[in-house]
Amino acid sequence: MKLKVLVLAGTATIVASACSFTPREQAEGKFDYLNAGLQEKVEPAPNKKLPTPTNRYAIPAVNQSGPTGKIVPVLAPTLVWPLANGSRIEENEPATHIYFDEIEGMNNVEQYVWQGALQALRTRNVGIVEQQDRKRIVTDWLTESFEHGEDDDLVTIRRRVALTFDTADHGRTTTIHSDIVEIEVETENNVEVNPTYLAFRNRNAATAALNMVVSEIAITQMAGVAAVGDDGAVAVDMGFDEDGYAAIVLGASFGFTWGLMQEVLPELGFGIDDYNRELGRYYVLYGVKKSFWFSRNVDGKLELPRGEYEVKVTGDQKRTTITLFRNGQPLDAAQVMQIFAPFAAEIRAQSSI
Repeated sequence: MKLKVLVLAGTATIVASACSFTPREQAEGKFDYLNAGLQEKVEPAPNKKLPTPTNRYAIPAVNQSGPTGKIVPVLAPTLVWPLANGSRIEENEPATHIYFDEIEGMNNVEQYVWQGALQALRTRNVGIVEQQDRKRIVTDWLTESFEHGEDDDLVTIRRRVALTFDTADHGRTTTIHSDIVEIEVETENNVEVNPTYLAFRNRNAATAALNMVVSEIAITQMAGVAAVGDDGAVAVDMGFDEDGYAAIVLGASFGFTWGLMQEVLPELGFGIDDYNRELGRYYVLYGVKKSFWFSRNVDGKLELPRGEYEVKVTGDQKRTTITLFRNGQPLDAAQVMQIFAPFAAEIRAQSSI
């Protein structure tokens, strides 16, 4: 008989625990504190006196209103990740946003961040339904599914996210804001999703979209691209190298540019005969294709005499220069200007991020 009683008691415990379902986003325990109030006056014990009143321990009034008790999600929220160089967040700011400050080698932070956002969406096959240049992007539907409720019913949420770009007047800081602008919710078996919990997941979704952009910008920086143009390719300009010679200047690291030249030079009509990375040198032939038995002329894209050239690549993590030499002499500014357009076009074509 005792054994039967124990089995019944155990069964009752299981039934009771099954009936006391607590969603994982809800705190467990009692919430009697919600009904607690302040006691206006403390009465002394008989034959006792109260100390002199003081406001030292007075509880200040709270004007802020919001969810309390069971409807407060206790799950950890998704945080904005300042992973990219120049990115930062500020404490105690409720909005979902991140700041990007211009860093060394970044000639246009607004353009860099904008192209990073477009690249992030493009590589993840996220559609765009609205786009205002360097101001606003609204994504197509992003879908999230999860199980909810006591019976683990399926909930599917479709959202459109707006990424808003705000550049300071001084032009050295761009802020990206992320907000949910449209939402559709489908539930299995009409399971109810608490509005506070839904708002919590919406904020997480907006943060995830923002982190997607930040991560892509960080990836671009790790690849060695410090500045980009309107077409999303590495920024290219005319300038001078460290020796004062006319050169083509890239907003990218030496490593990125060195590898890029292996693709760019042959497309322009240069045949790579030899190279030395430690010296930053490519030894090339322009307009001439050599074989084991003979050499023949070929057409290139540059207005340069056929023959041997030396291409010098020098730079750091943010800026790299390309200087061309013929017969030991650097090309002058007029010659560099003459070949700049096709040279830059091929660099942009090969370096689009």
